[in-house]
Amino acid sequence: MPPSSKGRRLRFLRCLFGGLWVFAAAAWAAPPAPDVAPPSARPIGMPLLKNFNPEDYGGYPQNWAVVQDARGIIYVGNGDDGVMEFDGTHWRHIAVPRQSTVRSLATDARGRVYVGCVGDFGYLAPDAAGRMHYVSLLDRIPPADRDFADVWNVLPGDDGIYFATSSRLFHLASGKVRVWKAQTQFHLAYYLDHQLYIQQMDQGLEKLVAGRLERVEGGARFATDRIYAMVPWDEAGKPASILIGSRQAGWLIFDGHAYRPWSTRSAEALKADQIYGAQWLADGRLAVATLQGGVMLLDRQGDEVGRIGMAEGLIGDTVYGMTQDRDAGLWLALDNGLARVEVGSPLTRFTRMSGLDGSVMAIHRHGRTLYAGTAKGLFRLDETKAKARFTRVAGIHGQVWDMLDMDGSLLVASAQGLFEVDGNRAARQLSREFSFTLARVAPHDDRLLAGQRDGLLSMRFASGRLVDEGKVVAGEIHSLLADAAGTLWIGFMDEGAARLDLSGQARPATSPRMERLQPSVTHPEEPRFVTLGLINGDIRFGTASGIQELDASGRALVPDERFSGLFGSGTRQVWKFEQDAFGSVWMYTVDPARHLKALGVAVADAQGRYHWQERPLQALSGKTVFALTSEPDGVIWVGTNDGLYRHDPHRQKDYATPAATLLRNVATHGGKLLWGGAGRVAPAELDWRENSLRFDYAQPDFEMGAAERYQVMLEGMDNTWSAWTNETYRDYTNLPEGSYRFRVRARDAYGGLGSEANFSFRVLPPWYRSWWAYLTWCALLLLVAKGAMRWRLRTLRRRNQALTKLVEERTEALECANSALVDQTITDALTGLRNRRYVIDHVDKDIATVQRNYRNLALGYADHADANINLLFLMMDLDHFKEVNDRYGHAAGDRVLAQLRDILVAATRETDTPVRWGGEEFLIVARFANNAFGPVVADRIRTMVADHPFDLGNGLTIHRTCSVGFASYPVFAASKHNFGWEDVVNLADQCLYRAKRDGRNRWVGVVPTDAALATDPGEITVDLDVLVAKGYLSVLSLDDVAAPG
Repeated sequence: MPPSSKGRRLRFLRCLFGGLWVFAAAAWAAPPAPDVAPPSARPIGMPLLKNFNPEDYGGYPQNWAVVQDARGIIYVGNGDDGVMEFDGTHWRHIAVPRQSTVRSLATDARGRVYVGCVGDFGYLAPDAAGRMHYVSLLDRIPPADRDFADVWNVLPGDDGIYFATSSRLFHLASGKVRVWKAQTQFHLAYYLDHQLYIQQMDQGLEKLVAGRLERVEGGARFATDRIYAMVPWDEAGKPASILIGSRQAGWLIFDGHAYRPWSTRSAEALKADQIYGAQWLADGRLAVATLQGGVMLLDRQGDEVGRIGMAEGLIGDTVYGMTQDRDAGLWLALDNGLARVEVGSPLTRFTRMSGLDGSVMAIHRHGRTLYAGTAKGLFRLDETKAKARFTRVAGIHGQVWDMLDMDGSLLVASAQGLFEVDGNRAARQLSREFSFTLARVAPHDDRLLAGQRDGLLSMRFASGRLVDEGKVVAGEIHSLLADAAGTLWIGFMDEGAARLDLSGQARPATSPRMERLQPSVTHPEEPRFVTLGLINGDIRFGTASGIQELDASGRALVPDERFSGLFGSGTRQVWKFEQDAFGSVWMYTVDPARHLKALGVAVADAQGRYHWQERPLQALSGKTVFALTSEPDGVIWVGTNDGLYRHDPHRQKDYATPAATLLRNVATHGGKLLWGGAGRVAPAELDWRENSLRFDYAQPDFEMGAAERYQVMLEGMDNTWSAWTNETYRDYTNLPEGSYRFRVRARDAYGGLGSEANFSFRVLPPWYRSWWAYLTWCALLLLVAKGAMRWRLRTLRRRNQALTKLVEERTEALECANSALVDQTITDALTGLRNRRYVIDHVDKDIATVQRNYRNLALGYADHADANINLLFLMMDLDHFKEVNDRYGHAAGDRVLAQLRDILVAATRETDTPVRWGGEEFLIVARFANNAFGPVVADRIRTMVADHPFDLGNGLTIHRTCSVGFASYPVFAASKHNFGWEDVVNLADQCLYRAKRDGRNRWVGVVPTDAALATDPGEITVDLDVLVAKGYLSVLSLDDVAAPG
């Protein structure tokens, strides 16, 4: 629950008074720091730092202490939110009793973190779930001694842990707490060289000897002078001593018997800024925390060699606590936040806070002075002060692109033109021409060459004036380099390179001797820029395909094989390169496909081949580099879009020990915590319903520019490591039952692979697949087996009967379905009558019936005219049906055909089958007919059609007539096999067309005569006219035969 407003006011007042206590007895006026001569080895520039606002860590602004544990995790004592834990990715808050302020933190030899609060002290330990929590030691203290306030110091000693308050000193050893009460008031305590020291007001400096507090020799001098720093002091040939810092006496060296002052020019500044603590850094400098001036860095002589305060970008100047982590980063607990300063890094920077304004586009050392040209003018570095700063060179504003030494003068190419600089001012303007780069062909040549946007300008000094000789070549030029042979090399922005011979030419602009050189390209679309430089004294060319050199002929550019494979199988664009004093080549490279900008160094091996390293300048990854310059002592200067960076090779850094990978949290998707990231990891067993998990992990790497990447693998599911990713968690959902081991490893910004972390767990099967469930199933099966068998026999009989019935029913249904499908194939869709296929499929049965009836007849019926055993085929066609479709449309024609169907059904018997033969033609198959039946049926159809008003819809009716032709099977009773049914239909069709020819609205048929049919197959034909001409058939028509009533 949130604290009450009253509780918050009390905590605020407590923190306020705590802050006032550390400010007590301070002198507020701070005199300016004196000038000091900079030692050659001291670092200059501001160290890289990262501030953490309260919004970043989600806690109270005021922080009092900071430590790092053995795993690399940072712990911060906060003013209102207990102990904060930071692993580089996640912030966690560890509550302490009464939400009190945490004043002090310390770690012992085992890595345990001890905590000093207000009115309480204890330590941090993992709970059963692996989550760090606070364990109070208040119950170990005798009840009479539990009334104390702030625990200002926690000091691990050889024989236990000491907790120092203003009223009591506590000692924890073997689980018991011993107490020493102050006679007056304790100030601060220190543990040095196996000895505890504590200052008691009005008594002086004391030490703990054989369980008693005794004043050290001469310690009375500190009866009222508060001590804020005690650190070891070693001098060659002298016994170990202690360096003591106070606000009144300043610095004193105590050898156990006597005190002598440590002479330092920073003493007055320390008094003004109010010293509050000190510790030695890994590089031998002394870091002094103050309440008014941030952190002051002193060398062994006591001179100020650096400052870390608000002027250097620190979030605040009040420093309550500090610690140096294992990567030499200095953590600062501030009054308004937290910060980490990379005091051990070889990289420092200069920005607007250093007096340098704008993107740095040119760097040049003229004599002993370093100049930096930016987008906003020219600046010079003053290194004579304790804190090196840039000052503006008067008279030059806007972009400065290049600088050149010429006969002791400094020439500066800027957007305003060409200037000659004298110290901190522009002495005179030599030209108003805007130039990107400057060059001089020979040391004593009075000619000056300038690369410009539209070409190379030649100028000559004459009588102290600069004379314009005109343009030598055209093209945008950003790089010039003159070699010892008098050759000028030109690097164009988009036209490759060129070699210009100016030797012996009085006016080179009139007749330049120039040879163009195009870079070798990997892809045709690559830009053709070239930047120039020297490697081992030889000209080299930076291109879009890497470092290139002249080929054997000296007339073309080819890749320098010493740099092949520098970036694996690919290449990068090289925009800037510079060889340092040790032979390594520093490069600013760009990979457009990967949107990568990287600054690194190519280091040669014993065979002279170069290998790429980005470690020294990893913090500059992604920045745009405009300038790159090396110094004779190996220092590299880098001009970027956000300031000037300095890399000092003499400040060594260990890149070979990456931080371990830490598994920070394991939980189910339902929120159940399986492990909190601390303590012993026990394998977990999960219910089958808890089979979706999230793993959180981190690598405690706190350096700026750090870009940790992670790989994971879940043994039991994955066979290989995952791809590298920046995500610091991994989710798994719906894991099947089985045993698993989650593994994670990290790769730091320098490519080092940290040790991996892992977590083993098992997902249990569902209860119905457990061993006891299987045993239960078996028992139940045995119990019901006998009854089941009996029931099975009974049901099998019934099932067989049911199956038999079901098969019969399904067979019948299938036959019906098949019949329906077949019926669809033999039925006309428009009229619903049978179609031609029906006749083809079924007429054979009718033919067989006719033949069987003929065999059964008694002999004596020559023509069988009176026997109803023939198969009569009538072919009918509507007259002038095409006119209906043409005049009224096909829909009207379809209505006529549908009505014709009704007429045919009405005009025929149930045993007869009307068939739509095709189009408007219909075939009637009349069974059990004789020769006399044909005229009857034909005339009935003709009459019903002629009398029928055909409804075309919309109230429109028409009349139409029809023509009919018919013939019987067999045509000749004595010769049934000479004419098939198709021949009979053909004869009926010929009769139909004879009826149409005779005037339509008529019928025509044929009957056999008494003439004997020829036996010669060659004389048998289905041609109606031939059969009638030979007398085999007789034609009947409406005109010849009166239709019966």
